Amino acid sequence: MLELKNVSYQVNKRTIIDSINFKLNKGDTVAIVGPSGSGKSTFLRLIDNLISPTSGKIYFEGKDYEDIQPEQLRKEISYLLQESDLFDHTIGENLAFPAEVRNDSFDKKRAKKLLKAVGLGHYDFNTDVRPLSGGERQRITIARQLMYTPKILLLDEATSALDTQNSEKIEKLIFELAKQDVAILWITHSNDQSMRYFKKRIRLVDGKIESEEDLS
Repeated sequence: MLELKNVSYQVNKRTIIDSINFKLNKGDTVAIVGPSGSGKSTFLRLIDNLISPTSGKIYFEGKDYEDIQPEQLRKEISYLLQESDLFDHTIGENLAFPAEVRNDSFDKKRAKKLLKAVGLGHYDFNTDVRPLSGGERQRITIARQLMYTPKILLLDEATSALDTQNSEKIEKLIFELAKQDVAILWITHSNDQSMRYFKKRIRLVDGKIESEEDLS
């Protein structure tokens, strides 16, 4: 479904991603580990088309990224950052945003189901997000990203701000998606998390895939 061929990325003559070859299939669950500064976040940003490779090619469903509209890619590939990325409005307005950009109707039933799944079912759509805790805001961000089911879900330390109980709720929700053939790439610094549900673990060091470990 996704393939990187000899992908490199440089900034100011510094190589951040170095000739990576990588394939991701439907339903794959891959933990990305490695030291700070090894290129993990840049790797996901390349896949999400936020930046373009300095050299090499990225293909999605057999098509070169250069031949796919960025808006279309963002509908198929969802990227969850480490910190919440909410608008300073209500929960409902945040959850309705993905439908707005698609000129679609807001699926309130799905929104309520997702709020419950992330442990925030006690809030209603009119709740202002500004007074909420960082962990609560992050869980709303996660719910918003899942209003539409992507083909690939990218996560960058997405549960690092959550306590163990809520982190496990999010993990359960995310890995249910893998059963629907959603492919998951998840950067984590938690050794326990990287061993729990994943089929594979890759280790990035100095912009290269140092190792690939089969966990299934």
